[in-house]
Parts: sequence; structure tokens; C-alpha cells
Amino acid sequence: MRITFFLASLILAGCSADIPDTDYFPLQKGVVWEYQVNELFGSRQSQREFTIENLGETQFKEGEVFAEDTISVRHTSDGTDYYILKDDTGVYRAARRTLIEYQPRFEKSLVRILPNNKDLEVGRSWTVPTKPYALHATASFAVPDPRKRDINLQFEIKSVTDTVEVPAGTFERCIRVEGTTVLTLYVDPKLGYQDIPITQTEWYAPGVGLVKLVREEPLTMELFKGGVISYELSRFYP
Repeated sequence: MRITFFLASLILAGCSADIPDTDYFPLQKGVVWEYQVNELFGSRQSQREFTIENLGETQFKEGEVFAEDTISVRHTSDGTDYYILKDDTGVYRAARRTLIEYQPRFEKSLVRILPNNKDLEVGRSWTVPTKPYALHATASFAVPDPRKRDINLQFEIKSVTDTVEVPAGTFERCIRVEGTTVLTLYVDPKLGYQDIPITQTEWYAPGVGLVKLVREEPLTMELFKGGVISYELSRFYP
């Protein structure tokens, strides 16, 4: 349910004492984000809730990667823990651990989430490895699953002054980053291979963090279809 602007103002005022208004990716223990997730896959549309909670800081064992660094843990409602490193160059994902994994699985190299504040300017760019989220086969044909393909999104800061309206309220001075790539996919026997544009747009609000994310993977073919996934902040508990 959409909260009023007055209530949204109270939430932001409450977090200002603990989270600096220059922080676009808060890692303080106990902070919780709740998102409304909308998924459109072909003609199928669904909605669900998604939660992120900061669990606090941890240290990796001696001899492990990043053993000398302080790592923050973020837990999501799907059971995944993300291990985040924040230093004077930016914010990075160092590892992750799913429900079926006993130990964290380290990234091949640090995955940048955002640069440091000094480099938060239009035109700043970096690359993020990921996979398709929405592309899927329409039936159980003997075709490769596109969601298993490795892709690299080229992210770039497009704005530092966006105003974003989501169920949690209206947020100003948001950073907008856009990631783009092209996935070449064998779509059917007649057309053969086609280039599928993939775009991910994220908005980060000062003192709050991620307030909106949209992943677009457009495709409508006999064997494969794409879709759109969006996350919008619905509640924020600093």
C-alpha cells in the first residue's frame, strides 16, 4: 500500500541520524528494505514481495580471499547472503551464498555495485557479469536455456538528479545507472540468430539506497520469449 508523503518524510528523517545523506548504499546492521516485484514473462504477469536485510559485519577466515577486509552481509528473502566490501574506491560484491551452499562462493573478481562518492558523476562506467533473468523457452524444446548464458552489462551513470516515485514515497537527487548489453540467441529455424538487447536501470536515493530497478529483455518468438522485471521500494526500515 502506498504510504503518504508525510509518512515517507518521517521514515527519511528517522534514518538521517544513522545513515548519512551522502550514502547511496547503506550497510548499517539492521536496515531493512522491502520491495514490490512485478514480473511480466510473455503473457504471464505476477507480483511478489522481496526483502533485503543488513546482518552486519563479518570477517573471512585467515587464508581466505578478503581475510584482511571487513565484509558486510546482506540477507535476502530468497535465502541468499551477499558479502559486500566497501572501501574508498566504491562498493563491491565479494561473494554470495545460497540456501544450498555451506560456504560463500567468491566472485572471480570484485563486482562493482557503485563507485565512491567522488566518482559519482555522469559518464562514469564499469562492467558487471550477470545472466539473463527474463528470457525463457516457451516449451520443453531441446534448446539451450538462455538463463544459463553468461553476459556482461556495461553500466554507466546517466543522471545524479533524478526524482523517483515508488510505493514508499518520492525520492529526489537519485543516481540513475543504466547497464546494457546484447545477447546473440538462436531464436528459431527460420530467423536463425538474433541480437537481443538487455537493459538494466537502477535508481539509488541518498540515505536510502536502491529504490527502483528495471530489467528489460524484450523478445517474442515461437521458441523463446522475454520479459520485464521491476523492483520498487515499498517500505524502508533504517
